[in-house]
Amino acid sequence: MPKQHIVLIMPLSTYEWGTENCGGVDSVCQMFGEYLVSQVNPEFKYTIIGLDPQSKTPYTGEVISLAEHVDFIWLPCSSKHTGFKIPGIVWQNWHIRKLLKKLKPDLVHTHFWSSLLGCGHNGRSVVTIHSYKKIGRHSFGFLNNLLYEKIIPLLTKSLGDKKIVVGKILKDALLKDGIESEIIYNPIDESFFYASKKPPRSSNNSLQFITCSLINPKKNIEQAIFLIAKLKNSGFHCHLNIVGGVSNALYSQKLINTVEEQGLCSEISFLGKKNKRELVELYSHADCGIFTSKEETFGLVPLEIIASGLPLLCTEVGILSEKKSFFESLGILYLSENTTVDQINKCINEHDSEFSVDVLKNEFNLSEIIKKYHFLYNQLLEKK
Repeated sequence: MPKQHIVLIMPLSTYEWGTENCGGVDSVCQMFGEYLVSQVNPEFKYTIIGLDPQSKTPYTGEVISLAEHVDFIWLPCSSKHTGFKIPGIVWQNWHIRKLLKKLKPDLVHTHFWSSLLGCGHNGRSVVTIHSYKKIGRHSFGFLNNLLYEKIIPLLTKSLGDKKIVVGKILKDALLKDGIESEIIYNPIDESFFYASKKPPRSSNNSLQFITCSLINPKKNIEQAIFLIAKLKNSGFHCHLNIVGGVSNALYSQKLINTVEEQGLCSEISFLGKKNKRELVELYSHADCGIFTSKEETFGLVPLEIIASGLPLLCTEVGILSEKKSFFESLGILYLSENTTVDQINKCINEHDSEFSVDVLKNEFNLSEIIKKYHFLYNQLLEKK
């Protein structure tokens, strides 16, 4: 009996897993893709339509075989290679419609809810929702915001046999609009669990902090900068590496100005975008992670920091808010206006790396999360 065919529509910057990265959703989809390719006895046959956020190559429709059971087709997010300026959603959905008509899958699982608009697929569908209206997205001007925060949510409301969200903030927002959904959390890439650790620092060495995120206002990186200023003023020798690509130039400049104003040019470095291998290496040479975001639909970065064996100073956001008691049991410190230098020092010095890594590995295991999606696939396909 032939295997049932699943089409996965994902944002992907590469299928050479981990060599490039365009943010959290890209990271998660790369994990899923890498896992599916590595399966020895797969349950399904897959075709991945990889929506390239950078539109590096023109669309050809070429089918690339990643494994006997996994095919891959690149689809640039924009029409820039054609010489014609076509709205991104029109360009993408037109090609997705053509591909689905040709592939005739049994089920479509998309990480772009809008890709179901006019797709022509009459079979079953699953949508994993990573953002909704203003939640989990950045402002791109009046017309873009109107389209993605008002019009598209209205048009997609009834699309998708099963809606999956990655966090409670999205589940609550959808329910407010009368849309039922189920939470399946994101997994943690196994590479972070096996990050090699440097020898314990001596008392004379500088404390090495690290934070990682896109450089935009929602990430609230200035709070991390002020934290370093507080530590320095209390007599601590410390340094902060800020990892992440710039998605808001004005905000990036504001952070640079803040560093200069606080007299922290020697204590803070902006390292730009890093791939997975480089990030794992940076974590292995840090003493503590900082994550001060204002909003997260999930929050993969702080989990990767803990998985790398580091203590974490963080804001109460995303999964860190939803499972606060769980993360407090791992020894992380939630920041507030009243957080003291002594509390930070205690968090770092008393952190049980081995315990926190083992617990996190069990809670956010990639294979278990894939099993949850496979259960959904089978559940829906049985109803055909």
